[in-house]
Amino acid sequence: MSQLDMLLAGERTPGVYQWLSAPIAGKVKAVVEDASWRFVAMDTTTVVDKAGLLDAVAKTFGFPAYYGRNFDVFADSLSDVHDDDGVLVWWEGWAGLAALNPQATAMALEAFAARAADVEASTFVVILAGTGPELDVPTFD
Repeated sequence: MSQLDMLLAGERTPGVYQWLSAPIAGKVKAVVEDASWRFVAMDTTTVVDKAGLLDAVAKTFGFPAYYGRNFDVFADSLSDVHDDDGVLVWWEGWAGLAALNPQATAMALEAFAARAADVEASTFVVILAGTGPELDVPTFD
């Protein structure tokens, strides 16, 4: 059983993970959706700052127009992201942002980790696809 399968089966703790040798998103999406989870693809390849990150998050999750450009609203809005079986966010392009703006990246990871730790809400997982600057998150090998 792969680490992704274990995660989808509830045998790994929800949270933020880095998948160093990540396959293409389409393959992961198929596995996630076969498990009846919601797959959310987020790409920040062209993002270089906090405002761009918050805009990408708003677009990815379809947050309303009144969504503000701050991390408190971002974190609060994540509570509205749910699915009965679980949500897996596939974050591509995080490495460039982490290299250019480690503070904004750290704040986003903190918000994602807090949402994943919320036991009152549906299961929530973020996968950082590929390699990049060293982060303090568990990895898939």
